[in-house]
Amino acid sequence: AEVHVVGSIAQGEDFDEPSLLCKWSIVTDDGRADNKRWTLLEGFASGQTQVDVMPRGEPCVWSYPLDLHYSTTALQGWPKFHCEVWSQDSHGRNSLAGYGFCYIPSSPGTYELKVCTWRPKPQSWLEYVSAFFLGAYPQLKDSDLIWRQDDRYRLSTFASGVVVLRISVITLGFEKHGIQYSSTSS
Repeated sequence: AEVHVVGSIAQGEDFDEPSLLCKWSIVTDDGRADNKRWTLLEGFASGQTQVDVMPRGEPCVWSYPLDLHYSTTALQGWPKFHCEVWSQDSHGRNSLAGYGFCYIPSSPGTYELKVCTWRPKPQSWLEYVSAFFLGAYPQLKDSDLIWRQDDRYRLSTFASGVVVLRISVITLGFEKHGIQYSSTSS
């Protein structure tokens, strides 16, 4: 069976920071290398958008193209979109604006997905001062926590913005394996 994902990382909305970029990846097989059910046939499974310098309060426009083609032997490990949004200052220094992830829809169709992002809350007085004056928010040591459900419940976070994906999902060969789709898409 095959899955095609075509579209774009359209924009970022409701972020407090100007000059944003988005580092992204598609995670399959729940990130496990020991049990590969998904194979990337064409396209890139990770990348980074350009920096968009926009006025405060305006959406950040990336329009970064996505074009991925996977083959699979099972539904387990369905692809997830994972992103890290970073703010860049006038000296080229990057600081975290937010983390987020969502599942790629499993039904064929055209979608606008809104990926809500978050970042860890400062835990100490020094981290609060650093975040307030320097914009240096705490970062995760292991970025797998963004999309894994294991230990994420332990994190203390706050919302930071939304990444908008506009994608079309095309499937091929799932009917041979007894997979049926409804005719609706969002």
